[in-house]
Amino acid sequence: MEHKYIKEMFARADLQQFREFLISGLELDESDKRTYSERLEKESESIVKRIKRIAKNDDELDEIYSEFSDATGAYTEVFTEIGMKIGAKLMVQLLAEHG
Repeated sequence: MEHKYIKEMFARADLQQFREFLISGLELDESDKRTYSERLEKESESIVKRIKRIAKNDDELDEIYSEFSDATGAYTEVFTEIGMKIGAKLMVQLLAEHG
């Protein structure tokens, strides 16, 4: 008796799938195989180009980058903390069920 659903469960056991489900409640069609660096570089290209078009000079460019960095840094901190809390909550549940 083949338990195909078990293989499917392991196929869905993917960090990006889990993240997407937690954030939007949706599953990804497939995981992004690019490195973190590649993903960050590719997805920031358009905003970097826009910032460079908006800035009137190098000083303003530095100011915009700094403000943008502060904003994205805050999001990174908040969502990292949320992720850590979710991970801890899941660990507690796993330990309680199998302890």
